[in-house]
Amino acid sequence: MVEVTTSVWATGQRPSRVQRKGRYVPESMRHPGKMLPSIAAKVIETYTASGELVVDPMCGIGTTLVEAAHLGRHAAGVEYEERWARLAVANLGHARMQGAPGFGRVMAGDAQHIARLLPKRGTAGPGPSGKGQGETGGSLIPMPTR
Repeated sequence: MVEVTTSVWATGQRPSRVQRKGRYVPESMRHPGKMLPSIAAKVIETYTASGELVVDPMCGIGTTLVEAAHLGRHAAGVEYEERWARLAVANLGHARMQGAPGFGRVMAGDAQHIARLLPKRGTAGPGPSGKGQGETGGSLIPMPTR
């Protein structure tokens, strides 16, 4: 069982540009509504376990997805605007190159169709290629970013 926190988390002690430097592609700073990576990381680390699935229906440039991947979680996100979805994919690729053990998937479009992104029950993976397939044993955690 997860213990509920009733205290304040000190997550915004460094500005976004400092938290993102080198961890995200530079173009990410153009997005108008960026979540602080430390907030996403704290929530993911507190309420999920390694290998679980984190879902973000409004993923923007993929902050939640990237932090999930760095923490060994798998992530699925939807972004309505294709230009930001492309940046989310670039940020996930950047995280992978940095050695992030988790993977992520992004869909450009309406979050009403988010189920298309999710793996079939009992598997986790990026798709039919079989790469990353395995038991999830995880929870579906919706993480709105806007």
